[in-house]
Amino acid sequence: MIELLDLQQTLHAFAACNDDDEVHASFGWVHATDDDLLQARFWLPADEDAAFDDDGEVPEAAQALGLSTCLEPATFADVLDVQKRQRPLSSLHDYAEALAYYAEYDAFLQVDGVDEALGEAGAAEQAAARAAGVGSGIFAAFGLTLEGCADEQIKVAAQRVAHLLDIPVGEALARCRTLPLVLGEALDRRRAQAIKDDFDAIGARVQVRGFKPFPWMDAPVLR
Repeated sequence: MIELLDLQQTLHAFAACNDDDEVHASFGWVHATDDDLLQARFWLPADEDAAFDDDGEVPEAAQALGLSTCLEPATFADVLDVQKRQRPLSSLHDYAEALAYYAEYDAFLQVDGVDEALGEAGAAEQAAARAAGVGSGIFAAFGLTLEGCADEQIKVAAQRVAHLLDIPVGEALARCRTLPLVLGEALDRRRAQAIKDDFDAIGARVQVRGFKPFPWMDAPVLR
């Protein structure tokens, strides 16, 4: 079955992945109708076998819907990521322009005012994005802070902190006695969830702050 998506839904499908490896595992290709990308419809076949027929062509059913090849999934994600690094608060229109430019010129769109050598927004713009709850990449990211731990569990918590932060247990114990303590920043969903579960198991209180991939999205949460 071919499920057609608009551009925003397509970006959300990519953002729902944990990382680049999951993008590779989830999508065989990006097909789209030959329209302005803000009006286009997209199809994300699950693998290359679904994306192409035995002759390497877009399947007839997809062609009947006006679909043709757009970009390979990793490239599609790269275009989003480059645009995001240059302008962290990019709009859907900005992403449409970046994708259309790459599709036409096989090159990333250079945003005016961004140092081409650095390829990223200035510190003030990055800080504004963070204040708005927008992370640095196109996938959900999380910051974890240890906020509290019962006295009888502090040694166990210190052992977990020492392992996590790769510091001596004595230093970890001292830090656990002067909370709060940052456990990680810009963590992907799976890593953040694993750390939270590990501390939840001993009754420690961990504060989670989720950073969204795109400014129009809700902040991501963990279980």
